Amino acid sequence: MKRILAVALVYLLILLSGCAAQPNKDNLSLFYAHQPRSILVVPVLNESPEISASSVFISTITKPLAERGYYVFPVYLTSLILRDFGLAEAGHIHQLAPQRLYELFGADAVLFVVIKDWSSQYLLIRSTVVVEAEYTLIDTQTGNTLWQSKQRVAQDSSETGAGLIGMVVSAAVNALFTDYLPLARKSNDQAFIAPEGLPAGPYHVDFGKDLNQFRQ
Repeated sequence: MKRILAVALVYLLILLSGCAAQPNKDNLSLFYAHQPRSILVVPVLNESPEISASSVFISTITKPLAERGYYVFPVYLTSLILRDFGLAEAGHIHQLAPQRLYELFGADAVLFVVIKDWSSQYLLIRSTVVVEAEYTLIDTQTGNTLWQSKQRVAQDSSETGAGLIGMVVSAAVNALFTDYLPLARKSNDQAFIAPEGLPAGPYHVDFGKDLNQFRQ
């Protein structure tokens, strides 16, 4: 009996030590230590069945990042340069060492975005449109993860407040003419603002003044 208790205690200690070693996802100490000035956004990795998801999503990401006070490399030019080096597939690009991207572009950090869900569901009187994405900001010289975020944005046609007939019509229209742009923009806005977003960059008037708004 004592032996069983001893083994259980050892197992519990190992389990607890393993849990303690897990990084705090809200800890921005590495971000503050590296304090990137320029951010490279590479092609988005699309894990949804919707072919156009990555191109639509990446068209919405430069503006909110730049408004946070960072220099953002033009995404179209970035894609062209990567293609010149034989890197056309987002999956291959996401496997590259960050240091290689630093050699090519000289950016302080690289932002990887993975689309997890990009879908619409139609159920007679309601339709739901969903955009879900994961963001990871990596320091290009050390490979350290500086910041991460996961966002899920959903739009329900039943939120219009219309009557039964209006709900049916609204759901049918949403199913036929789904506009993902507003949801992609909202996902980015949620990702980059406090308390889980990016502190103001060096080209923002609040640079160094808004640190208390973010989780550390």
